[in-house]
Amino acid sequence: MPMLRRADAQSEPKGVDGDPPATQRSCESVSERCAPKSGSLAEVFGDGAVRGPRSSGAPPSLDGAAPEVRGHALRERANLLLRRNDHAGAGRDYDEALALFRAAGDALAQAQVLLDRGALRLREGVPVQAVRDCDEALALFQAAGDRAGEGDALRARGFARAEEGDLGGAVCDYDAAIQLFLQLGDREPLKPRAGARAPSSDEGGPAPSELPRARPHGAAHGRALKARGDLRVRLRNLPGAARDYSSALALFQGAGDRGGQASVLKARGDMRLAQDNMTGAARDYDWALTLYQATEDHLGQAGVLKARGDLRTRQGDLAGAERDYDQALELFTTTRDLLGQAQVLKARGDLRSQQEDLVDAVRDYDRALALFRSAFERRGQAATLKARGDLRRAQFVLVAELVGVAAADASDLEEALSDYDQALALFEVLEDGAGQAGVLRARGDLARIQGDLGGALSLYLSAKRLLEVSGNAAEHSATLAEIARTHALAGRSVEARAAAEQSLARADRATAAVYRELAEAVLAGRIAPRQEEGAKRDSRAPSSPWWHERERF
Repeated sequence: MPMLRRADAQSEPKGVDGDPPATQRSCESVSERCAPKSGSLAEVFGDGAVRGPRSSGAPPSLDGAAPEVRGHALRERANLLLRRNDHAGAGRDYDEALALFRAAGDALAQAQVLLDRGALRLREGVPVQAVRDCDEALALFQAAGDRAGEGDALRARGFARAEEGDLGGAVCDYDAAIQLFLQLGDREPLKPRAGARAPSSDEGGPAPSELPRARPHGAAHGRALKARGDLRVRLRNLPGAARDYSSALALFQGAGDRGGQASVLKARGDMRLAQDNMTGAARDYDWALTLYQATEDHLGQAGVLKARGDLRTRQGDLAGAERDYDQALELFTTTRDLLGQAQVLKARGDLRSQQEDLVDAVRDYDRALALFRSAFERRGQAATLKARGDLRRAQFVLVAELVGVAAADASDLEEALSDYDQALALFEVLEDGAGQAGVLRARGDLARIQGDLGGALSLYLSAKRLLEVSGNAAEHSATLAEIARTHALAGRSVEARAAAEQSLARADRATAAVYRELAEAVLAGRIAPRQEEGAKRDSRAPSSPWWHERERF
């Protein structure tokens, strides 16, 4: 399937990793701590189903079209409907196009539609059906002797398997696709068309089997390597991911595919950001943005701007981050990408929460949640509900501190609990232990603030058990620090010291300083015991503002 239309101008000279020659550097050594990142459907399934031509403003007319022409038009319309998040309409058109191509005996067209429909299945959250579509497409490409198509189908099935949770199967598919493209080389011999007269060797022309195919395979090979690199990041094989990204960049550069180079630079920037390599991430994002702008890829630009906004937030450049988020949101809105809009709104809500702009932060979270629900994206819903719950909890505590409990709005507290309950249910369905632990710890904080030390300890211990499985050292350390504080407040000094020592032992560079300080305060005896509150106490009232409680050590 074709990539996005490229600009006619040649790409500027670059080093093998896609950096300008003056700034090219070898890939830094990487640690094994990196948050999982997913690749995009457009990169793995091809651009047709997910992006398509930027000039498509309206579905094509199907009036009076011949069956095969109608099939291609239906496929084009389905791709456009999918980009507009009309899943039902896209599904109907893919099914009808598939039936027309089957009746016409066009195996390759069937295979392409099946890959497109696989992308739809993933959007709908049914990776099992996506794998089935890829299986059928793979068999059709193999029967037709289209080895490049076979590689595309293997790459697409690998992505679908990864989404299904079959990571071992995904690795096998990516490896097979990469080996196939290595065998094909950059160009594949062109099969003679039926009835076409090929020049004979006497005429000085090459034999039919020696004619080069017009479509180079370097970019397809690069996409397979990039997809495997994304999976290796998810599996925390960061050195392997770095090698795949570097190889993919070289292939994309050789193929003149600037969009492919940009996608790898964006992915490598994400990996470097997760490693706190801010300089390397910023360089990758800036260069990726330049390439996406040169190819007029608005979706690509929006994704990089959102990522650069995240980086600037981490660096404390909140004004710069907000500018990036605003630009990304405008581009995602123009291209009607609901998930992109939702992700930016969630990030901007987090930023505004940091700025204590609570009203606008809640507004962003509300909009993000509605969009995530429209796109059936449960992980985004869960993360947004958790963030909105945190904000509503802080809002209640702030009002109680300023005007007293009697004037505080109990609905803030009730809404925070509702958000936490919904987020927890979603994380449980997703089998996301770290997500569940984060919500349980937040609810534990709320119980502690209300004086229910027994309830808080129970919630913290549940979070701890989940984190022991997930392997998130920073969150585990933070939870142990809260367990230590709760024991100290309850007067259990032996248990408090043991938990504090474990917290410090498990702390890594990602552990927030406040939790290190909390554990040290417990060990120094600076957390004074207090009595459990009686039943008549107003349960809405925080015994002390949560942020003050952390600053009293």
